[in-house]
Amino acid sequence: MKKKKKKKKKIRPSTSSFAALILFTPKKDRGLRMCIDYRALNNITIKSRYPIPRADDLIGQLRGAWIFSNIDIRKGYHQIRIAEADIPKTAFRTHYGSYEYTVMSFGLRNTPSTFQRTMNEVFRSLLDKSFIVYPDDILVYCTSREQHLTDLEAVFTLCDQHRLIIKGS
Repeated sequence: MKKKKKKKKKIRPSTSSFAALILFTPKKDRGLRMCIDYRALNNITIKSRYPIPRADDLIGQLRGAWIFSNIDIRKGYHQIRIAEADIPKTAFRTHYGSYEYTVMSFGLRNTPSTFQRTMNEVFRSLLDKSFIVYPDDILVYCTSREQHLTDLEAVFTLCDQHRLIIKGS
């Protein structure tokens, strides 16, 4: 019999004294997107100084490359766990109760820089050689098919080692 993997929950019930409000915005597919108003929390959060690469700074790295593969990190922010002590700070209130995130969420001040730092640590050996992470996509670029296949294998191996889920297409 197969052993079931325990699914990690992205949110859990909260007893935090802090709770942000939620609102819903329309999506292109006519569905609704839940947005959490973290402005109060973000106003008192010390901003991370970790650099986020600028797209125009990365373009020069592509010079001469003619083979490209774009890999989307599936729900990238939600793959990074929040420190237990910080989880209650992410609480939000609904008419069903209060909940809190156990993973990084959109709208938190330092989510993009935390994600970039994590990706740079995971893929450090490939950065600036044939590989760019921006913002939740991986671009593998090369000038030869053989090297491109080697680089893709390295990316997939690192994703597997660090349990990063990528989108298939």
